[in-house]
Amino acid sequence: MRVCSPHCGVAPETVSGGETYEREILTRLGRAGVAIDLILARGKPHPTDVPNWTVHRFGIGRGLRWWVAPFVVPPAIARVHRATRFDVLRVHSLRFIGPAALWARRRHRLDAPVIAHHHHLDPSPLNRVLERRVVEGVDHLVVGSEFARRQLASELGVQTDHVSVVPYGVDVRFVPRPARADLRARHDLGPGPVALFFGGLKPRKNLPLLLDAWARVAPLHPGARLLIAGGGPLLGRLRALAERRGLAGSVRFAGYVAEAEKADHFSLGDVFVFPSAMEGFGFAVAEAMASGLPVVASDRGSIPEVLVDGEGGFLCDPTRLELFVNRLDRLLGDSALRAKLGAANAERVDRLFRWDGCVARTRRVYEDVLAAWRRGERRP
Repeated sequence: MRVCSPHCGVAPETVSGGETYEREILTRLGRAGVAIDLILARGKPHPTDVPNWTVHRFGIGRGLRWWVAPFVVPPAIARVHRATRFDVLRVHSLRFIGPAALWARRRHRLDAPVIAHHHHLDPSPLNRVLERRVVEGVDHLVVGSEFARRQLASELGVQTDHVSVVPYGVDVRFVPRPARADLRARHDLGPGPVALFFGGLKPRKNLPLLLDAWARVAPLHPGARLLIAGGGPLLGRLRALAERRGLAGSVRFAGYVAEAEKADHFSLGDVFVFPSAMEGFGFAVAEAMASGLPVVASDRGSIPEVLVDGEGGFLCDPTRLELFVNRLDRLLGDSALRAKLGAANAERVDRLFRWDGCVARTRRVYEDVLAAWRRGERRP
């Protein structure tokens, strides 16, 4: 099977969960024997030496914007199809690639099903119009959670009988491990317990609530530290907010953490806290769980499908500050409970959320859709 995936990015280093998913699933499909025709803008970085990948280039520079895609994506798809006769046309973004991919198939009469991947809907009326048309036009859609499937039905009003839920994966390097002393020293964490946040510093992560909660928790646990790991547009503002809250002594900002050091940074935490208002899967939550950490997280989006409330941590309404305060206080003060919940989390990830299972199920979806296409079965 040969899959063509015109793409905005699969960078080896990224703060985007969506881009992390794309890089990992395409790399692992290639390793599993699926031929991948990856189309990227000139200058876009990508993993090297991936088996069964062929990298093609759009005739543009580093960025691919949605309003540019209809002009550059269809001819690139047609060019690749003439060269490789791929079997499946893959869409990684309903908005950026979806309309162009559907137009390319129609304009160039490509004999290939279109399979889209989707994480969650973003709040934009224009997005809704584009996304609805793409969801209705593709042959199949793969999402990472039941939440994402329900959201398509409730907010776009579309049928979801052609949607498969395939939970994402966590790399096997995320396992319980001792904390590195040099990393503790680098971030000046001291000997006390550490509450850890890991992720992109962007508005939907709801980090002001985390700092507000920490302002109440820190006096109850004088030796504890809050480590906020990750880069993003809000880093400067969050530093300033921590200063205004009088938290400079107990809050540490790690900044962007390279892929090679991510697993070791999760080992620094005793509790993982994640107040995000929206997640299509929640990579950071799953990675923390795999690392053996108990988790305090919001009950929004797909997170309740990953974390079981009371079994591996606590789910909280992200509008109720006192819940985060109470749960963090409880876990920071009870090492036995932390160990129990963390062990349950590690077992759950090993059972449900590793990449080998995700890749096998994704490949099976592709093969089933392609077989139906070749039998002449089409969606109405």
